[in-house]
Amino acid sequence: MAALVFMALWLDGSFYPLLLLPFAFVLYYEREGLAKIGLGGSGLRESVFLGLGVGLAVSVVSYPIFIHYLSRRLSTSPGLIDLLVDLVWYPVYEEVSYRGFFLASFADLEESFSVRNLGLVLVQAIFFVLVHQNHILAGLYILLIPVFLLGFSMGLVFLKTRSIAGCILGHSLINLVGHFLPSVVTG
Repeated sequence: MAALVFMALWLDGSFYPLLLLPFAFVLYYEREGLAKIGLGGSGLRESVFLGLGVGLAVSVVSYPIFIHYLSRRLSTSPGLIDLLVDLVWYPVYEEVSYRGFFLASFADLEESFSVRNLGLVLVQAIFFVLVHQNHILAGLYILLIPVFLLGFSMGLVFLKTRSIAGCILGHSLINLVGHFLPSVVTG
């Protein structure tokens, strides 16, 4: 049943009410608390520290890619709604879906970095890349590198801390850097 919930989340991230699905599944079907998907107080400080650190590291590594992306971007700057969607909605939706729900449902959270769990981190990172088809359709395949790095590294942060708070913040940071750093650098 968890696989069906995840597939629904994976297929349509722009249908906003869909985010309620993992919460309802965990609360009413599994009868567990939201801490299972990373929304508890445990590991919060470590998650925020690691998530922002990893977000910064992925941003630095992805800097040349973001600069290349700018050269192919349309000359219009993103509007307020675009920024809210990219800096708030997608980080929350994707981190709840991929790191929180997927890993909490399929990984053995008692064994953080077991071979099986690392394989699942890889699987969810691949699903995460595949959902970014807009980059593929735009011919910006190079942007899939930071997407993969983000998905994989935030999966590791979740396994380590069991909290998605840092994952959300790190994801927002990378999206922010991707929007603004290239325009600051090129003027």
